[in-house]
Amino acid sequence: MRHYARIGIGAAVLFLLPAFFPAPAGADQIVDKIVATVDGDPITMQDLRRFASASGTTLPTDDSPQSLQIERKVLDQLINQKVMDHEMSQIPVDEDQVDRFIAQFEAGNHVTDAQLRDELAQHGITYEQYRKRARQEVQKMLLLEHQVRDKITVTQAQIEAYYHAHIADFTSSEERFKLAQILVAVDPATAPPMLVEAARARAEQLRKRALKGEDFAALAAQYSDDDSKTQGGELGYFKPDEINDRILAAISKLKSGQISEVVKTGHGFHIIKVEEHQEAGVKPLADVRDAIRAKLAQQQMEIQFKRWVSTELIKNHSVQTYL
Repeated sequence: MRHYARIGIGAAVLFLLPAFFPAPAGADQIVDKIVATVDGDPITMQDLRRFASASGTTLPTDDSPQSLQIERKVLDQLINQKVMDHEMSQIPVDEDQVDRFIAQFEAGNHVTDAQLRDELAQHGITYEQYRKRARQEVQKMLLLEHQVRDKITVTQAQIEAYYHAHIADFTSSEERFKLAQILVAVDPATAPPMLVEAARARAEQLRKRALKGEDFAALAAQYSDDDSKTQGGELGYFKPDEINDRILAAISKLKSGQISEVVKTGHGFHIIKVEEHQEAGVKPLADVRDAIRAKLAQQQMEIQFKRWVSTELIKNHSVQTYL
C-alpha cells in the first residue's frame, strides 16, 4: 500500500468528505430546491452549499451570471464526486485493508490509535465514520491505480526542469540532521554487566528489525524507552554542534533514510535514524531525483484522474442539471 505524507494529527480528519460536516446555518430553508440528479438521486441546494463549505468555497447569494458560473463549477465538482463514489463502491475492500490503511496513517504521522480517536471526537466524528471514509480512501487508491497509474510517465527532462525551477527548495545554508531514535535505556556506569549486555542485545535486535524493513516509527512507539516514543521516535532537527559526540560520529556520514549502528551513551543504547541529512549548499540532482519523480507522478495522476472522471466515467451515469 502506498505511503502517505506525514501531516500531523491536527489534519487527521481533513480527508473526510463534506457529508461529515454540519450544514451551514439557514440551509434547511432551501432543502426543496433540486439543482441536479445523478442516476435519479437528487442533489439539493443544501447539498451544494454543504459541499462548497467543506471544500473551502463560499457560494454567492445573488443571481448574477458570475455567481451562477461559480455555482455550476462547484456543482460539477459535486457531481464528479458522486459518480466517483458510486464507482468506488463497486471495489471490494476487506477489513484488513482498512486496518492497514489506518495503521499506516497513524505510524506515518506518529500518533497512537487513542490520539487519533480523541482528535476525531473533538471534531464530532465517530470512529466508525472515520473507518467508512478510510475504506473509501482505499477504494479510491485502488481505482486510481487501475485507471491512471499505468498511463503516467515522468521524463528525465521534466525532473531536471522541476529541479532547476525549484532550486531554492533543494538549497540549505547550513548542515542539519532530522533525527529519530529508539532508546534502550540502561545506566552503563551503575547497572550490572549482565543487564548492560542484555540491553545492548535488545538494541541490536531492534536495529536488525528496522534494517529488514519494519517501520521505524512503529518500533519506536512500541519499544523505545525515550519520551519521543509518543511521536514515533521523532527528535526534530539538529545542527552538528547540538548532537552528542558519539551519536554525531555514528551519523555524520549517513544519508537521508539510513540507520546508525547501535550507539552507547550514558543513557543507554541508541538506534538513530537519519530521516533527513541537509548538507550546506545545493543538494545534487541525483539525491532528490526520486523524490521529484514521485511528486510529479502524483501531480499527473491527480490531473489524469480528474480528467477521467469528468470525461469518461461520467458517460456511464445519467446526470441532469437544473442550474
